[in-house]
Amino acid sequence: SSPAATMELFGSFVRPHGETLGFPARPGNTGVVKTLGNTYQFTVDVSDFAPEDIIVTTSNNQIEVHAEKLATDGTVMNTFTHKCQLPEDMDPTSVSSSLGDNGMLTIRAQRRPAKHSEHVQQTFRTEIKI
Repeated sequence: SSPAATMELFGSFVRPHGETLGFPARPGNTGVVKTLGNTYQFTVDVSDFAPEDIIVTTSNNQIEVHAEKLATDGTVMNTFTHKCQLPEDMDPTSVSSSLGDNGMLTIRAQRRPAKHSEHVQQTFRTEIKI
């Protein structure tokens, strides 16, 4: 049989990339980036997760918040991923995050001074465990 026929046969198992099976996206999870002086800031609602369940990573100018709640037997009960693209002048080494009592995770990144405008492509990847 042709690959197309195989794909058709198993079509019900194919899911869009990035969609988590069984966990519909909650409204209100889209973080709006605010500019406060030389700081970019956005907040994400992670109130369903414990601080140790949350990992913030940066890669180039994209910040990703990933949270995963495990049951006592190790199965994944809930998962959450939010990606946010920040402007080009963000300093990836300055990313910090803080978790409020209300379950709102605030992520901040500093803007690079304008004098570093020479186009040097650098890739930074940092992982912050809260």
